[in-house]
Amino acid sequence: MRKTANMKKGLKIGALLCGELLGCSAAAAEKPNILLVLSDDQSAFAVGCYDNPDILTPRLDRFASEGVRFTRAYATSPQSVPSRASILTGRSPVAVNMTRFNVTLARRFRVFPEYLRENGYYVGVAGRGYHLDGSVNGRVGRIKEVETYYAEHGYKTFPDRMDTCMVVAGARSGEKHTEINGQFYTFMERRDKDKPFFLQLSYSDPHTPYDAPKVHDPQKLTLPPFYPDTRLVREYLAGYYDEIHRLDTDFDEVLDYLDRNGLSDNTIVIFMGDNGGAQFMAKGTLYENGIRVPLMIRWPGHIAPAVTDALVSNVDLAATCLAAVGLPVPEEVEGVDLLPLLTRGETPAQRYVYSVRSCHATNSLPGDTSVFDQMRCIVGDRYKLIYNLLPGLPWVPIDFAGTEMFRELKRLHETGQLAPDLSRLYFSPGRPMFELYDLKEDPTEQHNLIDDPALKPIRDELILKLTYKMIEDEDFATLPHPKIYE
Repeated sequence: MRKTANMKKGLKIGALLCGELLGCSAAAAEKPNILLVLSDDQSAFAVGCYDNPDILTPRLDRFASEGVRFTRAYATSPQSVPSRASILTGRSPVAVNMTRFNVTLARRFRVFPEYLRENGYYVGVAGRGYHLDGSVNGRVGRIKEVETYYAEHGYKTFPDRMDTCMVVAGARSGEKHTEINGQFYTFMERRDKDKPFFLQLSYSDPHTPYDAPKVHDPQKLTLPPFYPDTRLVREYLAGYYDEIHRLDTDFDEVLDYLDRNGLSDNTIVIFMGDNGGAQFMAKGTLYENGIRVPLMIRWPGHIAPAVTDALVSNVDLAATCLAAVGLPVPEEVEGVDLLPLLTRGETPAQRYVYSVRSCHATNSLPGDTSVFDQMRCIVGDRYKLIYNLLPGLPWVPIDFAGTEMFRELKRLHETGQLAPDLSRLYFSPGRPMFELYDLKEDPTEQHNLIDDPALKPIRDELILKLTYKMIEDEDFATLPHPKIYE
């Protein structure tokens, strides 16, 4: 972990593990509040402090400098519902049966705020639909009968798990985004002031449609090398950046509230993207921009500012939050407690992280791979293996297949005017069953090395480890044992 100059100033190691600060007052040793802030569809590249000089995110950049920023944080899915299920349960989305949008989290699977609540916390969720009670609450496929069935048969469990549940259903417009901070203020007023609190605050930005005020000039953007360079593509990316700038402003208001009310010093603030954005090689794919997300954690006086390249997953948040307040981590939680990394800079043991792509639609039958796909992947320190279970089907983007921007690209492809490498990326009639990438030498994943004989031992090892993980999760998909590939 690369430590900033402030890392050496007053870092109180061991305090988190024993539950009290060394040499500090009893008041300072109170259990911390936890504010978990989730953005909706934000890839790691879409923040200024992640080496992107084009995007305007001054508050997120400053927040990152006040805590630990993770450069290799991964989501367990490139989709909101499965990813958020992992965040709250500390388990794979497959293991908790959360691989489609219109499913509810079964009562037998517990979320870590429940353990906090049982130990004196006031807990809640607010903002963009928290996705675990039937996708967006009140919109289960927009089918009234299904919604009624869920409610009448006890499938909706989050009002029982939390002290407060507030949802902005379908909050995607410029008008509704302001409701989310309003719900934050409502929670802070409603909470029991004699208890520490946990709140998951979920923003709608930067989810499509992109309707934020325009602050980025499309012509001044540096496009990733795998982006087609057209006017509409530039405007689409600028619109994405505009959404994140608006999110940055809203997040600033929340942090300002904590400051004004004397809550900042004893509140762990976690900012994370739930999955990658609706961009090229991103949302709905298992490429880096689909599953590598921003993650920053701030706790003044307890963890010092730093940047770490440690390989982590959103499945680690549950274990970390429970350990931070002195609670045991349940055996079924698979995530890693990141406190030794946060407090002492200890690099975790070599590990792998996993991600899953599955059903996406809430109100559409599986007509193409934008609404139904099956993929699994394993990521190590250097290499990533992707397993496509539907290799014969073409990729169809989530959330922007119907835009004029993408229709224009399709016309360019069909008339031979799109560059061959871009036609291969976005309009191939099918996909390989396995993809292997060297993330060190090929960070944009343009060269599939699955047939490289020199990498056969690495390929087989990753396939076998992915097989073991799928067995542990009781995955419904066909196992990718190496013999399948031979």
